[in-house]
Parts: sequence; C-alpha cells; structure tokens
Amino acid sequence: KMEDELPCCAICLEDVPSADLLARLPCCTLPLTSTTQFCARCIEIVCERGPGGVGRCPNCRQYLRLDPSGELVVADHTDTCTMCNQVRVIVETRGHTNLCDACLFGVQHTLRYECDGCMRLQRIPHPMWRYQATPVEFGDVTWYCHQRCNAFRHWRVAAQDAAAVPAQDAPDTWGRRDEWLASVREQRLREAHAPELQPHARAQRGNELRTLIAVIGLLVAAGTDGATRLLALAVALAVYFLYRE
Repeated sequence: KMEDELPCCAICLEDVPSADLLARLPCCTLPLTSTTQFCARCIEIVCERGPGGVGRCPNCRQYLRLDPSGELVVADHTDTCTMCNQVRVIVETRGHTNLCDACLFGVQHTLRYECDGCMRLQRIPHPMWRYQATPVEFGDVTWYCHQRCNAFRHWRVAAQDAAAVPAQDAPDTWGRRDEWLASVREQRLREAHAPELQPHARAQRGNELRTLIAVIGLLVAAGTDGATRLLALAVALAVYFLYRE
C-alpha cells in the first residue's frame, strides 16, 4: 500500500526508515505524503558546504543554517556587508567585519571574468556568475573594469574558469542542479558505508584519541626506567597506526 511505503530522500535516494530522520525544513512545509522529501543528514551536508555554514534549501532556495542545538533554522540575520556595503543576509562575522554569502563566496572563489568592453580578463572577488543566464552570456550586473575600460562593465566568467563555479550556487538556468545534488548524494552514501565519516563518529574518535594520548603522556611521565618508556612508545605507535586506517 502507498501509505505503508517508506519515504525516500530526493537527494540520496535512500529510504528514510523513520519520520524523525526527515529534515524539518523551517522554510517550507513538506507533508509526509509529499513525493519530495529530504533526510536530515543530506540537508546538513548542504549547509556544511555553504559559505559560513549557510546552505540553500533544495526545495525553495531559502537560506538555511544549523543552530547550536543542531536544528535547522532560516538564516535571516541581515546587516550591512562590510565588503559590498549592501544590506544582505550575513553568513560570517569576523570581528567587526560582516560578510554576506556573495562576498564570502567571492573570496573563496575569486575567478577570472571577461569584460564586455575590452574583452580582457580580470579577477573579481564576487560571484559575478550569479548574474549570467548561461555560462557564455554576459551578466546584467556591472563591476569596474581596471584593465582598459576604466568604467563599470558587464562580465562573464572566463571559459577556463566556468567549471570552478560551485554547482550549488550556479543559477538554475545553468542546469547544474543535478550535479549539485549528486555531489551531496555521493558524500551521504560514503558516510552510510563508512560510519566513521559521520560527524558524531569523527568527534567520538577524536575524543578517544585525545584520551589515549593523555594516557600515554602519563605513562611517559611516570616511567622511571627504559622499559616503561619503551612500552609507552610502542603504545603511541600502535595508536598512531590505528587512527591512520
């Protein structure tokens, strides 16, 4: 029966065995009967990969982040971005510096763009690709050309840099949505087949490693003869190779 079927995540394409494991999207409500559902971990990956931990909802494109308790919330903190001087959603604060998602993306992906005036290339610390309907069309937002024009011009990402545009941020008209979701799916499936890759497992392994290192330190500090120190060294090597696997 339809009502007996498990919901399937639209990203990783895996059955979600419990409603508790479905993402609770604060931006749009997806009833349990909806054919479009997302598991919580896939949406967490979307946020982790976004600038400043802010991702875009794959259903409505709203800005999302994880709060300190791990709950999904709408990233709606707006302020004046220090870099572009525009009032935008702020995704990262460094001291007295506020960065919007566009400026943080631009800093992380400073690509080359072609000017529609002099046709020269210029590196721009802003995601100008967002304003292009396709990778080969010039965008509808201007930026100052320091090459030859010395004026505000329109730009398009250089052909050799187009592949460096993050799939999760490329305009929908570029047709890279499936590529973005496929990369999230790939990470999700890697975690499913290697539980140690999951965040809570990594944290647990880190705590265990710190504990073992502390024990080894105590052994070394308490050792009064060469045999004890040799034993501590052997334990240290064993721990090292264990956590290398």
